[in-house]
Amino acid sequence: MLFDLIIYNRLPRAGIVFALFVASVVFSLTGFAGTEPVPQSQETRFEAKEEPQIDVITARSSRGLITLEGPSGMFINPTSATLPQGAFILNYCVFVPTLPEGFGVVGHGILLSYGVLDWLELGFTGNLLDISKDGPPSREDTIAFGGPVVRIRLLRDRDWWPELSVGTYIKLGSPSNVSDGYNAFVAASKTVPIDEKGFLKTVTFQAGFREAWLEDQAPVSSISRAYGGIEVQLPGRFYAIGEITERDNRVDTHVPWAAGIQWRGRYFGCTIAALQNGGEEGPGFYFGVGGGLGAEPVRTARGGGGPRP
Repeated sequence: MLFDLIIYNRLPRAGIVFALFVASVVFSLTGFAGTEPVPQSQETRFEAKEEPQIDVITARSSRGLITLEGPSGMFINPTSATLPQGAFILNYCVFVPTLPEGFGVVGHGILLSYGVLDWLELGFTGNLLDISKDGPPSREDTIAFGGPVVRIRLLRDRDWWPELSVGTYIKLGSPSNVSDGYNAFVAASKTVPIDEKGFLKTVTFQAGFREAWLEDQAPVSSISRAYGGIEVQLPGRFYAIGEITERDNRVDTHVPWAAGIQWRGRYFGCTIAALQNGGEEGPGFYFGVGGGLGAEPVRTARGGGGPRP
């Protein structure tokens, strides 16, 4: 979809109203965002308390680097993970799709994001498409678009509850294209520990739903997609990630999917993947890098019973 339909007009201002509405509703629900994080230096203070006994866990920071959609996550779709408070990230990716001979596209993406609070992340995402077509006559075009990103966590991943977040992002540019739009998503994840000292450490299940509102002149007025994925933690800070997205027969010729490997260090990460965005002849090449500064890994207190193994 990203590279099949190129020129369209900008979206109505009503999308901005929707984005503000989502943010205002979520802010009213901040009581559900979970226990606020405590500094790592206070870990021993929690462990020393006898009543009530409190289990101290490490909350994982943002999963993945920049996605084709913009917010951090897997390769195509955003996930539920918000940045820790005080953390700043700068991510970049390049995507080279497989297109018919004589037509080429190289897509670039950038994401700057900041953890305002442990449950609130604000940022900016942008894309640049370099388009070329063999002649005669040959043709080269550049399309740029971008806008703000907001992601708010409603629930933490603890006990039987999954991590749950909502978000919105706007991508407008000149000339406008089918990737421009006012977008909203809801995403959930659940991490299952396997063996911290073994080859398979954890398995995280991802799920989400996103909606994009396009202008009336576009072939469709809106696009709704459900998506899911799985993330397997391996030794050496490596993660194997796969995802699949619901196909929209109006704009897709294939089912969108991606699979790849990510290395996730403390302040730097990189990913490489095969990615089929739905409208290409075959899977294309995705490479992403990112780094960040700021908060230490978030420590959160969880009550209810004695310490967990």
